[in-house]
Amino acid sequence: MLQTRTNEYFRLFFETAQAILSARNLQETLDSLVQRSVAALEVKAGSLRLIDEESHSLKQVASFGLSETYLNKGALNADQSLPEVLVGKPVCIKEAYNDPRIQYPDAMRAEGINTIISVPVIAGEKVIGVLRLYSAEPRDFGDDDVEFVSALAEMGGLAIVNARRYQDEGDKLASLFEEIGVDLPVSIEVSEQQLENTVVSSVDPVKCFGYFRTLHEVTRAVLSTLDSKQVIQLIVDQVISIMQVKASALRLRNETTHELELIATTGLSEKFLAKGQPHTDQSISATLAGKPVLIADTANDPRLEYPVETVAEGIASILSMPIVARQRVVGVLRLYSAEKREYSQEEITFLSALAEIAGVAIMNARTYEKTHNDLSFWTATLGYMQD
Repeated sequence: MLQTRTNEYFRLFFETAQAILSARNLQETLDSLVQRSVAALEVKAGSLRLIDEESHSLKQVASFGLSETYLNKGALNADQSLPEVLVGKPVCIKEAYNDPRIQYPDAMRAEGINTIISVPVIAGEKVIGVLRLYSAEPRDFGDDDVEFVSALAEMGGLAIVNARRYQDEGDKLASLFEEIGVDLPVSIEVSEQQLENTVVSSVDPVKCFGYFRTLHEVTRAVLSTLDSKQVIQLIVDQVISIMQVKASALRLRNETTHELELIATTGLSEKFLAKGQPHTDQSISATLAGKPVLIADTANDPRLEYPVETVAEGIASILSMPIVARQRVVGVLRLYSAEKREYSQEEITFLSALAEIAGVAIMNARTYEKTHNDLSFWTATLGYMQD
């Protein structure tokens, strides 16, 4: 990727991750992955094919920028069409219409495609499909390009698996409700807040690629499970490791009690945790309006709700980050430092991105759990009524 594009790795990855994780259904997830990948690498078109286990063909599930004629050219055989990709190896080809591994070279030439980059779509350790991007001009894709688009494809693969699991549970629940003659409850959409977006702020180019890699690692970790408790604990532990702080805690807001309920923490004593729940209208309330808040000196800041206990815990500074899901603040991620500490704009930008990815991942996991629990409840209830 050109230097000017390399500087945008972090922002592009965050925006693409946000779009994919916020998709409401499987097809939306697939379409978002392709469209965002095409835009990120500034290429002509893209396509996503998933492996059909029965026919061993590559089934087209999403595309962007390709003509109907090209899309209808014929089926792709997984054993013939760049088979290296299906064992986990990215492939880049200039003048692809002259490559013997291409099944439909004439169609590719007619479509105006010169260069393709093909990367595996991976979920866990299994290749489940192929993401292809098409350039109209001869183009050299460097190692950074390949790593970037491979990261997008891996994230998409995990999101696809999660979307399939959620859709499967939802379909089962809908079928069960239909069987007993009850309408499936309609989810109530929560109104969205208009929040200031700090994530798109400029990031030092030297640090940009490192932040992209770190955000990729964290996103991979939180997408590897639909257990909300595991997701939340992973985030808390990762923040301590990445930012080298004393402790971290994640609290989600309770809309009924207006308290910030502790969900996960590492590095804080039981005595400190027992001091009491912070309230949303008292404890660093600006964070709940969507803004990061730094308490650089806990001994002399009136915004703290429990200053004596905080100082006694050996906490000198607190950074409070909003947890955002679909433009709505759902909680707070706090970083506790044993020494007085300032955070750079780059660090705040990175943590804002991490917190927003965390928010969507947490809500997705909780939605899946609710659907799964509803299915279990109604299955048991129906079974009891039929006995």
